[in-house]
Amino acid sequence: MRRIIIIGTTFVVLAGAAVAYAAFNNYTGTKISFTSSGAGSKTKPLAVGELEHLQANAPAGDRAAPLTNIKVTIYGAQLNGKLFPKCTDSMIEANQTKFDAACPSGSRIGSGPVHALLGPPTNPSQSAGITCDTVLHVYNGGATTQVFFFTEPNPQNCGGLRTGATKPYDGHISRQGNNLVVNVPLPKDISTQVPNAAVGFYGSLITETLTFPRKVAHGRGYMEFIGCKNGKRPWSVTYTAQDYNNGGSETQTVKGSAKC
Repeated sequence: MRRIIIIGTTFVVLAGAAVAYAAFNNYTGTKISFTSSGAGSKTKPLAVGELEHLQANAPAGDRAAPLTNIKVTIYGAQLNGKLFPKCTDSMIEANQTKFDAACPSGSRIGSGPVHALLGPPTNPSQSAGITCDTVLHVYNGGATTQVFFFTEPNPQNCGGLRTGATKPYDGHISRQGNNLVVNVPLPKDISTQVPNAAVGFYGSLITETLTFPRKVAHGRGYMEFIGCKNGKRPWSVTYTAQDYNNGGSETQTVKGSAKC
């Protein structure tokens, strides 16, 4: 089955106009914000929404290198997926006509546009890239999972790739101390083995903006604040990317905070 392109969230700077991606991009523009500035507590949790803006900035004229993982960490927050309708990978793949349109009502927790470039691994220049403007849907997969699925409504975009060309993939929810952690490994079909290209196109993220509206069920929010740290809510986004120059990987973290 053909798979759609997404170029999710970790980037590496591409060096030169030849074969290798040599270093990371910078991630200036990455930002997380929330619909409320309240602190919340374990006894009185505060339901909130979230906005994630992810951005890769390669050297002038180049595309970003493929990402392999993105991890979002938020202080004093929790998710209540067990209280909301869920849609799993298998539910999306079971209907090859509707795909995620067959997901239960209320299971989608977020969505947003992704602007990316696809291109050959032997030429990282923007001029050799193909524009891919797609939409990423995020579903509640249960207490410990979020499910990501790319949709492409325009058959003339992304080199002809259509919805269903790439499979859904999972983000893994956990807690580390007082932090909420959502870790999202990115599959090859949206990073280093984009479908429909004999040479195995790479996917390069330019921008990704996901909106997670405030959602409430059974009197509880999907995302809730349950604490604060000195009047601030620290957050971080950790990008991991494959270095195709030497076969290794590199990681960078962008940090910020919001008011409580």
